[in-house]
Amino acid sequence: MSTYDLVRRRIAPIAFFVAIALIARDSCNKEQRSHATIVLEFGAAEASVQAVDAELWVGGRPYGNFHRVALAGHRIGTTQFDTAMPEPDGELRIDVDLGATHKQVVRRIHVEDGATVRVALGGELASP
Repeated sequence: MSTYDLVRRRIAPIAFFVAIALIARDSCNKEQRSHATIVLEFGAAEASVQAVDAELWVGGRPYGNFHRVALAGHRIGTTQFDTAMPEPDGELRIDVDLGATHKQVVRRIHVEDGATVRVALGGELASP
């Protein structure tokens, strides 16, 4: 039996089934994600918010980002985004442009599947 026949008859089928198992595991893990809506609440500072950037970190790695800019002469309005997190705990790193200043806020979040997570930022944005 040559090396080519050994690979073709013995190793190739094993590698094929391992690859199929890995694809199936990844597919199953996607269904275990926690889907949630994250709402950023600016409180009294909403009128001065020009733009907001938020990064979602899960498991110590960046997982997603959100960016929203207010139109000239208008308020930023309701700021929310949907996410599907592989773990229920994460961290939001939020950068808010208030026109003259920028504020950076870091918040730990915990989500349940289908939940709406409200992140109140009014206190941090109102302080000097």
